[in-house]
Amino acid sequence: MKRFIAFIFLLLVGIPIVNAADITIELCEYSEEYKAWLNLSKEQQANTVMPTMCKQESEGGIIGSSKSYSMERFTLQDKYILGVRDQGASDDCWAFSTLASIESNLLKNNINTDYLSVAHLELMTQNSLYTPSFITFNRDFNSGGKLEFAASYVLNNWGPIKESELPFQTITNLINHTTTINQVDITNKSASVDVDDIFYLNNATGACSENSIDTIKQYLVNHGAIAASIYFDIKSDEYINGAYYYYNGNNMPNHAVAIVGWDDSIEVTSFKNHATRKGAWIVKNSYGTSVGDNGYFYVSYDDINICTNLVGFYNADLDVSDEVYYYDDLGTNVTLTSKSDVNYIANVFTKKNPKAEVIDKITFATSNKGMNYTVYYASNASLKNYEEIASGTTSHAGYMSVIPNKDIYVTDKFSIIIKLETDANTDDIIPIAMKGSATSPYYNFEVTDGVSYLSTNGETWLDLGDKLNAQVSIRVYTSTKEENVSTDVNDSSKIDDDASVELINPNDNTEGIMLGDTVPTDDTDVDIENPQTGMISGLSIIVVLLAIGGVILIKKKNKIFKI
Repeated sequence: MKRFIAFIFLLLVGIPIVNAADITIELCEYSEEYKAWLNLSKEQQANTVMPTMCKQESEGGIIGSSKSYSMERFTLQDKYILGVRDQGASDDCWAFSTLASIESNLLKNNINTDYLSVAHLELMTQNSLYTPSFITFNRDFNSGGKLEFAASYVLNNWGPIKESELPFQTITNLINHTTTINQVDITNKSASVDVDDIFYLNNATGACSENSIDTIKQYLVNHGAIAASIYFDIKSDEYINGAYYYYNGNNMPNHAVAIVGWDDSIEVTSFKNHATRKGAWIVKNSYGTSVGDNGYFYVSYDDINICTNLVGFYNADLDVSDEVYYYDDLGTNVTLTSKSDVNYIANVFTKKNPKAEVIDKITFATSNKGMNYTVYYASNASLKNYEEIASGTTSHAGYMSVIPNKDIYVTDKFSIIIKLETDANTDDIIPIAMKGSATSPYYNFEVTDGVSYLSTNGETWLDLGDKLNAQVSIRVYTSTKEENVSTDVNDSSKIDDDASVELINPNDNTEGIMLGDTVPTDDTDVDIENPQTGMISGLSIIVVLLAIGGVILIKKKNKIFKI
């Protein structure tokens, strides 16, 4: 806290003051829900959860398709889905659905697999049963979760592990207070599965667009099941005959399922409350086989929530790297918006192993498909004189992995730089990780200065840890080698942290929706255009910090999906 106050003070007295006229505040296009909230009285606003401020326009997608997805009905059930499981009294729907996506992709990749451990995912992403010796999410045991928690769990090589290594009965016993848990037994387990790509689709608020339907179908055919969020009340009259479900109300998602197929022939009359389009998703639930149609049910394409937050895991195999380097321990939770059509992000890493290490892959967060990227490597912590090792175009929003075009043995200090390019008329949206407020799931990690950087020209760099309390979402995976490898490199000059960044915009969605435990929040999106001074102005950073500090978390427990 003292450091934060000192930082604000230094901004006020130690950085040249700029005129307000030199800074342009560009607000996003407001969502209809936010406009309606603004029209409420002050008293009504105080008693109403502020909706998402900004209208969501982009939809992620996957470039290319290996098969047709135009068939009327398609399901993964017969060959590429494991059996329906039962979450019982737990709030772990989010864990069941995300691991079902990984299990399905393994089967698609001809890798025979048993269930993955929901218990390990739950226990590695909570901090209430013990004081963790590692950085993890600021959430209580069995309190619901976000689909994105599983992404960080996988990216960090924390897991997943096999069900046999930590059975789900562990969770049941803990809920019933019939056992205790040993922290070492949980945290010392090694991942059994490696995942290269994680796909996000955040549709605009409302029913599935035709483009989203096509994208999801394409994903299902090519990669397997995908986790999705819905609002679900098993006692609701929207749940017709236990097999058909369509929700068009105002409640936010409180449950997660796995989409495993579709059927375009399902009539609108199968759903109550004015579904307008034929067709539905086939979803796998986690309430056992006695609920629904042997544990499955149909969700209308018109459902108001099912296309708003989807996460899919693919290119999964059993080849887990020996080491992984990263600073965004809990994954991406913020984006920066830059007016520059060329931006560079970079992380400087320190080698962990005395043995030789060769890079297996580099994984980075991406905001959208169609962004051109170039990946560079530099030795001895240099952000100069770097060499190109990979390039391409992003295929989806989320996380993607690239393999260097040659063997690279890392030096004691090394840097990974990624150049991102978009159309000159399109803002760059750059995902990063930022420490959240005390009530945020993203609170329990420490930001490191002098390791994470941003630039618009690849020459002058802004230290994100120092200036914005943030880290870049870049991971490096390596394998150790027994033989000694010579690394003939030159020392580099000190990194220049004076950046030419035109626009900094934290789009803080650090709170999100806790599935199984509904947590409405207000998400802010304010663009702050910087004057052409070659550095971030004090006033700009103050506005950013105030915007971040203004996030309000209103937690509303909702257990109605339990059976």
